[in-house]
Amino acid sequence: MKPLLIALALATAVPAQPAPKPDPVKVLDDQIEPGRGVTISVVTRVRTDGRHYLTARTTRVAGFRKGGSVDVDDSTTMYSPLGNEHMDDEFRFPTLLIRAKGKSYTSGGRLIGHLPLDRKWVRHHYPERNLADVTVDLFRPGTLRALLATATSRTSSTAKGLIHAAKIPGRPLGGSRLNREKVAWALWFDAEGRVTRMTTRISEQTNDHELGITSDLRFTGWGAKVTVEPPPADLVMEADDLPELELPGEAAMKLAEALPEEN
Repeated sequence: MKPLLIALALATAVPAQPAPKPDPVKVLDDQIEPGRGVTISVVTRVRTDGRHYLTARTTRVAGFRKGGSVDVDDSTTMYSPLGNEHMDDEFRFPTLLIRAKGKSYTSGGRLIGHLPLDRKWVRHHYPERNLADVTVDLFRPGTLRALLATATSRTSSTAKGLIHAAKIPGRPLGGSRLNREKVAWALWFDAEGRVTRMTTRISEQTNDHELGITSDLRFTGWGAKVTVEPPPADLVMEADDLPELELPGEAAMKLAEALPEEN
């Protein structure tokens, strides 16, 4: 009887083994499933020589498709204390962007008042981008792994580090010239290892000016059923039919490429 009691005592004295910590890279790979998606709230701030130049706020619904492509449905509002007269319409009206099935569609913003009455969207035959893209694309295979490999500190719920943009897979920072610079990044994870927040910060010295861009992305609703579809065909016109108009994404992305002239 005593050996049995001793065995039971030893068994109860063995401490419980902690559950293995989730691997954020594997968790993200599992989340990127066709027909599913996530909602991202993005705040992009542009500063020149330490002064606030522009803030863009984007609500993005991202939907994952077969083959690894990601479709998006964006609504972006912008604010600038400088009151840039060339961007007034983009400040007064939200700019809408849909990237679906290999095509891009824009509406609102600078397009207000420039489209025929029976058209609402302009179709582009190349990927149209906005300031929400001037950051790190976590959905690109290998990106999260590349970030974590450069972490200077890491816990189960946070990580931060510094990486050269050229070492990030795909077209980091929206393919802008800023991809020659280093990116300071930070990530937050929930208890299941899913990314809940990411921030990036990048700066560049150009023509005696300093350009700084910070992005703050909040991820919610991982795994929701998402299907991003193109707008109705009868509301769409081709970008080639508006040759004199600078389209919304083109105007916004120029802010990441150039600084305002000195007075």
